[in-house]
Amino acid sequence: MNQIKRILVAFLALLTALELCGCSAFGAPATTEELLVRYVANDDVDNFCAQVQVDLSVNALGVRTTIPVTADVRAANNVAHGTIRVDLSSLDTRDYEMELYAELLDDALHCYLGTTDGKTTTWKLWTVDTTSKIDITTVVDLLSASEITIIAKDSDPQVSYELTVPTAKVLETTFDVTAGTAEVAGMDERGMIEAVGKDKVRVGFTQDCLVRSLDTGALLSLRSAETNNVEVRMGIDVSATLGDYGKIDPAEVAIPNDVRDAAVPTDAPIDVLEVIGADSPLAGAVGS
Repeated sequence: MNQIKRILVAFLALLTALELCGCSAFGAPATTEELLVRYVANDDVDNFCAQVQVDLSVNALGVRTTIPVTADVRAANNVAHGTIRVDLSSLDTRDYEMELYAELLDDALHCYLGTTDGKTTTWKLWTVDTTSKIDITTVVDLLSASEITIIAKDSDPQVSYELTVPTAKVLETTFDVTAGTAEVAGMDERGMIEAVGKDKVRVGFTQDCLVRSLDTGALLSLRSAETNNVEVRMGIDVSATLGDYGKIDPAEVAIPNDVRDAAVPTDAPIDVLEVIGADSPLAGAVGS
Protein backbone atom coordinates (compact mmCIF):
# COMPACT_ATOMS: atom_id res chain seq x y z
CA MET A 1 0.00 0.00 0.00
CA ASN A 2 2.88 2.36 0.66
CA GLN A 3 4.05 1.89 -2.91
CA ILE A 4 0.53 2.35 -4.28
CA LYS A 5 0.09 5.52 -2.22
CA ARG A 6 3.43 6.96 -3.41
CA ILE A 7 2.47 6.41 -7.04
CA LEU A 8 -1.02 7.78 -6.49
CA VAL A 9 0.27 10.88 -4.71
CA ALA A 10 2.85 11.59 -7.42
CA PHE A 11 0.39 11.10 -10.26
CA LEU A 12 -2.44 13.09 -8.72
CA ALA A 13 -0.12 15.86 -7.55
CA LEU A 14 1.02 16.19 -11.16
CA LEU A 15 -2.57 16.57 -12.32
CA THR A 16 -3.17 19.20 -9.65
CA ALA A 17 -0.05 21.11 -10.65
CA LEU A 18 -1.25 21.09 -14.26
CA GLU A 19 -4.66 22.41 -13.07
CA LEU A 20 -6.45 19.41 -14.48
CA CYS A 21 -8.55 18.88 -11.37
CA GLY A 22 -11.05 21.53 -12.35
CA CYS A 23 -11.92 23.43 -9.16
CA SER A 24 -10.50 25.36 -6.25
CA ALA A 25 -8.95 23.46 -3.36
CA PHE A 26 -11.44 25.26 -1.13
CA GLY A 27 -14.51 24.03 -2.96
CA ALA A 28 -16.02 20.60 -3.46
CA PRO A 29 -13.85 18.18 -5.46
CA ALA A 30 -15.08 18.10 -9.05
CA THR A 31 -13.23 15.00 -10.25
CA THR A 32 -12.09 11.62 -8.99
CA GLU A 33 -8.50 12.82 -9.23
CA GLU A 34 -9.08 15.84 -7.01
CA LEU A 35 -11.01 13.83 -4.43
CA LEU A 36 -8.15 11.34 -4.14
CA VAL A 37 -5.53 14.11 -4.01
CA ARG A 38 -7.24 15.38 -0.87
CA TYR A 39 -7.71 11.87 0.51
CA VAL A 40 -4.02 10.90 0.36
CA ALA A 41 -3.02 14.33 1.70
CA ASN A 42 -4.77 13.66 5.03
CA ASP A 43 -2.25 12.97 7.81
CA ASP A 44 -4.58 10.50 9.55
CA VAL A 45 -5.56 8.46 6.51
CA ASP A 46 -4.05 5.26 7.97
CA ASN A 47 -5.33 5.78 11.53
CA PHE A 48 -8.98 4.78 11.93
CA CYS A 49 -11.50 2.25 13.13
CA ALA A 50 -13.90 0.32 10.91
CA GLN A 51 -17.06 -1.72 11.43
CA VAL A 52 -17.76 -4.15 8.60
CA GLN A 53 -20.96 -6.08 7.90
CA VAL A 54 -21.08 -8.86 5.31
CA ASP A 55 -24.31 -10.73 4.59
CA LEU A 56 -23.82 -14.03 2.75
CA SER A 57 -27.00 -15.47 1.27
CA VAL A 58 -26.36 -19.10 0.36
CA ASN A 59 -28.53 -21.50 -1.64
CA ALA A 60 -27.22 -25.07 -1.95
CA LEU A 61 -28.36 -28.65 -1.29
CA GLY A 62 -31.87 -27.40 -0.60
CA VAL A 63 -30.62 -25.05 2.11
CA ARG A 64 -31.36 -21.37 1.70
CA THR A 65 -30.00 -19.12 4.43
CA THR A 66 -28.29 -15.85 5.22
CA ILE A 67 -25.05 -15.86 7.21
CA PRO A 68 -24.08 -12.51 8.79
CA VAL A 69 -20.36 -11.80 9.18
CA THR A 70 -19.18 -8.82 11.23
CA ALA A 71 -15.74 -7.38 11.79
CA ASP A 72 -14.43 -4.64 14.07
CA VAL A 73 -11.01 -3.34 13.08
CA ARG A 74 -8.69 -0.60 14.33
CA ALA A 75 -5.64 0.52 12.37
CA ALA A 76 -2.61 2.73 12.97
CA ASN A 77 0.82 3.04 11.34
CA ASN A 78 0.14 0.31 8.74
CA VAL A 79 -0.92 -2.21 11.41
CA ALA A 80 -4.51 -3.35 12.02
CA HIS A 81 -6.11 -5.45 14.75
CA GLY A 82 -9.63 -6.76 14.86
CA THR A 83 -12.12 -9.56 15.36
CA ILE A 84 -14.21 -11.34 12.74
CA ARG A 85 -17.42 -13.09 13.82
CA VAL A 86 -19.57 -15.45 11.72
CA ASP A 87 -23.16 -15.87 12.96
CA LEU A 88 -24.13 -19.47 12.16
CA SER A 89 -27.32 -19.59 14.20
CA SER A 90 -29.37 -20.08 11.02
CA LEU A 91 -27.53 -23.39 10.55
CA ASP A 92 -28.13 -24.43 14.17
CA THR A 93 -24.42 -24.51 14.94
CA ARG A 94 -21.92 -22.56 17.03
CA ASP A 95 -20.71 -19.14 15.92
CA TYR A 96 -17.20 -18.83 14.54
CA GLU A 97 -14.74 -16.16 15.66
CA MET A 98 -11.29 -15.22 14.41
CA GLU A 99 -8.82 -12.65 15.72
CA LEU A 100 -6.85 -10.76 13.10
CA TYR A 101 -3.64 -8.77 13.00
CA ALA A 102 -2.44 -7.34 9.68
CA GLU A 103 0.77 -5.51 8.94
CA LEU A 104 1.97 -3.85 5.74
CA LEU A 105 5.71 -4.43 5.67
CA ASP A 106 8.36 -4.72 2.94
CA ASP A 107 5.80 -4.53 0.10
CA ALA A 108 3.79 -7.42 1.50
CA LEU A 109 0.67 -7.70 3.64
CA HIS A 110 1.25 -10.08 6.57
CA CYS A 111 -1.98 -11.40 8.12
CA TYR A 112 -1.94 -13.21 11.48
CA LEU A 113 -5.16 -15.21 11.94
CA GLY A 114 -5.99 -16.70 15.34
CA THR A 115 -8.73 -19.15 16.30
CA THR A 116 -9.35 -20.43 19.81
CA ASP A 117 -10.39 -23.97 20.76
CA GLY A 118 -10.99 -24.12 24.48
CA LYS A 119 -8.02 -22.32 26.00
CA THR A 120 -5.65 -22.86 23.08
CA THR A 121 -5.27 -20.28 20.29
CA THR A 122 -3.79 -21.38 16.97
CA TRP A 123 -2.18 -18.73 14.78
CA LYS A 124 -1.63 -18.80 11.01
CA LEU A 125 0.49 -16.38 8.99
CA TRP A 126 -0.82 -15.58 5.51
CA THR A 127 1.37 -13.31 3.37
CA VAL A 128 0.14 -11.43 0.29
CA ASP A 129 2.82 -10.07 -2.04
CA THR A 130 1.93 -6.53 -3.18
CA THR A 131 4.93 -5.77 -5.40
CA SER A 132 3.54 -6.81 -8.78
CA LYS A 133 2.48 -4.49 -11.58
CA ILE A 134 1.97 -1.32 -9.53
CA ASP A 135 2.44 1.44 -12.09
CA ILE A 136 0.91 4.64 -13.39
CA THR A 137 -1.04 2.75 -16.06
CA THR A 138 -2.81 0.69 -13.39
CA VAL A 139 -3.74 3.82 -11.42
CA VAL A 140 -4.94 5.72 -14.49
CA ASP A 141 -7.02 2.75 -15.65
CA LEU A 142 -8.79 2.51 -12.28
CA LEU A 143 -9.43 6.26 -12.09
CA SER A 144 -10.83 6.37 -15.62
CA ALA A 145 -13.52 3.86 -14.62
CA SER A 146 -14.54 5.86 -11.52
CA GLU A 147 -17.28 8.46 -11.13
CA ILE A 148 -17.72 11.05 -8.37
CA THR A 149 -21.07 12.37 -7.14
CA ILE A 150 -21.76 15.14 -4.62
CA ILE A 151 -24.49 13.79 -2.37
CA ALA A 152 -26.20 14.21 0.98
CA LYS A 153 -27.20 10.96 2.68
CA ASP A 154 -30.02 11.07 5.20
CA SER A 155 -28.73 7.79 6.63
CA ASP A 156 -25.28 9.25 7.30
CA PRO A 157 -24.90 13.05 7.27
CA GLN A 158 -21.11 12.67 7.38
CA VAL A 159 -21.06 11.44 3.76
CA SER A 160 -20.60 14.37 1.36
CA TYR A 161 -19.16 12.71 -1.75
CA GLU A 162 -19.54 9.27 -3.28
CA LEU A 163 -17.05 7.54 -5.56
CA THR A 164 -18.48 4.74 -7.70
CA VAL A 165 -16.22 2.11 -9.27
CA PRO A 166 -17.22 -1.04 -11.21
CA THR A 167 -16.58 -4.09 -9.02
CA ALA A 168 -14.98 -5.85 -11.99
CA LYS A 169 -12.42 -3.04 -12.29
CA VAL A 170 -11.65 -3.21 -8.55
CA LEU A 171 -11.05 -6.98 -8.81
CA GLU A 172 -8.94 -6.58 -11.93
CA THR A 173 -6.76 -3.95 -10.25
CA THR A 174 -6.44 -6.05 -7.08
CA PHE A 175 -5.25 -9.04 -9.10
CA ASP A 176 -2.79 -6.80 -10.95
CA VAL A 177 -1.11 -5.48 -7.80
CA THR A 178 -0.87 -8.80 -5.96
CA ALA A 179 1.35 -11.69 -6.97
CA GLY A 180 0.06 -15.19 -7.58
CA THR A 181 -3.17 -16.54 -9.02
CA ALA A 182 -6.46 -16.18 -7.17
CA GLU A 183 -9.10 -18.92 -7.29
CA VAL A 184 -12.37 -19.43 -5.45
CA ALA A 185 -14.22 -22.75 -5.71
CA GLY A 186 -12.60 -23.48 -9.03
CA MET A 187 -13.33 -20.00 -10.43
CA ASP A 188 -10.19 -18.26 -11.70
CA GLU A 189 -9.54 -14.52 -11.78
CA ARG A 190 -11.21 -14.00 -15.17
CA GLY A 191 -14.22 -16.03 -14.04
CA MET A 192 -14.61 -13.93 -10.89
CA ILE A 193 -14.35 -10.67 -12.87
CA GLU A 194 -17.02 -11.86 -15.31
CA ALA A 195 -19.25 -13.15 -12.47
CA VAL A 196 -19.64 -9.73 -10.81
CA GLY A 197 -21.02 -8.32 -14.05
CA LYS A 198 -22.13 -4.70 -13.71
CA ASP A 199 -21.97 -4.58 -9.90
CA LYS A 200 -20.38 -1.47 -8.41
CA VAL A 201 -18.42 -0.47 -5.32
CA ARG A 202 -19.64 2.76 -3.72
CA VAL A 203 -17.26 4.63 -1.42
CA GLY A 204 -18.56 7.53 0.67
CA PHE A 205 -16.23 10.38 1.67
CA THR A 206 -16.60 13.04 4.34
CA GLN A 207 -16.39 16.79 3.75
CA ASP A 208 -12.66 16.44 4.57
CA CYS A 209 -12.32 13.73 1.89
CA LEU A 210 -11.73 10.86 4.32
CA VAL A 211 -13.37 7.51 3.60
CA ARG A 212 -16.54 7.19 5.67
CA SER A 213 -18.41 4.25 4.13
CA LEU A 214 -18.21 1.43 1.62
CA ASP A 215 -21.04 -0.54 0.05
CA THR A 216 -21.04 -3.25 -2.60
CA GLY A 217 -22.73 -6.48 -3.55
CA ALA A 218 -22.39 -9.40 -5.94
CA LEU A 219 -24.16 -12.59 -6.98
CA LEU A 220 -22.09 -15.70 -7.73
CA SER A 221 -22.97 -19.17 -8.95
CA LEU A 222 -20.27 -21.75 -8.16
CA ARG A 223 -19.97 -25.36 -9.28
CA SER A 224 -16.64 -27.20 -9.17
CA ALA A 225 -14.71 -30.01 -7.54
CA GLU A 226 -14.28 -27.72 -4.54
CA THR A 227 -18.05 -27.64 -4.10
CA ASN A 228 -18.33 -31.39 -4.76
CA ASN A 229 -19.87 -30.39 -8.11
CA VAL A 230 -22.87 -29.02 -6.21
CA GLU A 231 -24.15 -25.69 -7.52
CA VAL A 232 -23.78 -23.05 -4.83
CA ARG A 233 -25.54 -19.75 -5.37
CA MET A 234 -24.16 -17.00 -3.20
CA GLY A 235 -25.10 -13.38 -2.72
CA ILE A 236 -22.58 -11.11 -1.04
CA ASP A 237 -23.56 -7.72 0.40
CA VAL A 238 -20.80 -5.70 2.07
CA SER A 239 -21.07 -2.47 4.03
CA ALA A 240 -18.47 -0.72 6.16
CA THR A 241 -18.34 2.42 8.27
CA LEU A 242 -15.05 4.14 9.12
CA GLY A 243 -14.32 6.80 11.72
CA ASP A 244 -12.16 7.95 14.65
CA TYR A 245 -9.43 9.12 12.30
CA GLY A 246 -6.24 9.99 14.18
CA LYS A 247 -7.56 8.66 17.49
CA ILE A 248 -6.10 5.12 17.47
CA ASP A 249 -3.05 4.53 19.70
CA PRO A 250 -0.51 2.47 17.69
CA ALA A 251 0.46 0.60 20.87
CA GLU A 252 -3.08 -0.76 21.14
CA VAL A 253 -2.93 -2.49 17.75
CA ALA A 254 0.71 -3.59 17.78
CA ILE A 255 1.29 -7.29 17.05
CA PRO A 256 2.42 -9.13 20.23
CA ASN A 257 5.70 -11.01 19.99
CA ASP A 258 4.06 -14.25 21.12
CA VAL A 259 1.66 -14.02 18.15
CA ARG A 260 4.55 -13.54 15.73
CA ASP A 261 6.41 -16.47 17.28
CA ALA A 262 3.41 -18.82 17.28
CA ALA A 263 2.15 -18.12 13.74
CA VAL A 264 2.63 -20.93 11.20
CA PRO A 265 2.90 -19.84 7.53
CA THR A 266 0.00 -20.97 5.34
CA ASP A 267 -1.31 -20.60 1.80
CA ALA A 268 -4.85 -21.49 2.93
CA PRO A 269 -5.84 -18.89 5.56
CA ILE A 270 -9.47 -20.01 5.92
CA ASP A 271 -10.86 -23.55 5.95
CA VAL A 272 -14.54 -23.17 5.01
CA LEU A 273 -15.44 -26.54 6.53
CA GLU A 274 -13.79 -25.45 9.78
CA VAL A 275 -15.87 -22.27 9.76
CA ILE A 276 -19.30 -23.78 9.09
CA GLY A 277 -18.64 -27.05 10.94
CA ALA A 278 -18.54 -30.62 9.67
CA ASP A 279 -22.12 -31.22 10.86
CA SER A 280 -23.52 -28.22 8.97
CA PRO A 281 -26.20 -28.95 6.33
CA LEU A 282 -23.95 -27.07 3.88
CA ALA A 283 -20.91 -29.25 4.60
CA GLY A 284 -21.79 -31.50 1.68
CA ALA A 285 -21.20 -28.64 -0.72
CA VAL A 286 -17.65 -28.06 0.52
CA GLY A 287 -14.88 -30.15 -0.96
CA SER A 288 -12.35 -31.76 1.36
